[in-house]
Amino acid sequence: MDLEHLIHGDMPGDKIAIEPQHEEKAERIYPLLRGLLPEGKAVVCVCGGSGVGKSEVASLLGTRLQAEGIGAYVMSGDNYPHRIPSQNDAERERVYAEGGRAALEGYLGTPQEIDFDLVNRILADFKAGRSPVALKRMGRTEEEKWFDQVDFSQTQVLILEWTHGNSDYVKGVDVPILLNSTPEETLAHRRARARDKGVDSPFTTLVLEIEQEKLKRQAHKAKIIVSKSGEVISYDQYRELMGV
Repeated sequence: MDLEHLIHGDMPGDKIAIEPQHEEKAERIYPLLRGLLPEGKAVVCVCGGSGVGKSEVASLLGTRLQAEGIGAYVMSGDNYPHRIPSQNDAERERVYAEGGRAALEGYLGTPQEIDFDLVNRILADFKAGRSPVALKRMGRTEEEKWFDQVDFSQTQVLILEWTHGNSDYVKGVDVPILLNSTPEETLAHRRARARDKGVDSPFTTLVLEIEQEKLKRQAHKAKIIVSKSGEVISYDQYRELMGV
């Protein structure tokens, strides 16, 4: 694949690093995806836990579609929390301090944390053929929040890359793709990449566990499931792997 013209997601400052395992996953997913795309405009989501390669695989799939003359756009769901990252991290900790694990479960990946109404409106506008559509951008500070008018007139496939892309709160996804990893694999990846401060703190580990539980509850809706090692697996195989 020609990586020189790689399509990137629209998260400000987001950087991706394409590695062989990402290319292998994308190559296995792509023919299945092509067979599942409906007529007209389609929404695909690439979901999974932190560090599983959502951004990279979504970019590779979008680039492959574009190379075949199928207009594609990669939309990052991480632009749609109500709060900038530092404030959202603080709110998570406040919620947990005041209400414990149950309260944190009721916050993470819910409308309290994320503007799902806006996400759903964007997906609906795209599928209805409206263009341009205002898409949110979120950086690291309050001053780095804005909207861009995006021309979707030549876009046939909108790829939503996001941990919560397969959530019941998201409406209008045609092909959910789950990139799976166990909590242990996710944590090992984050340690190797040194992605965050306190990457293996008890609180971060708790957040990853809760996210994983929510992904498991949503997994039955996925039309394509790919293991951490890159194998396409059935839902029954997923259940066995994850001990569901």
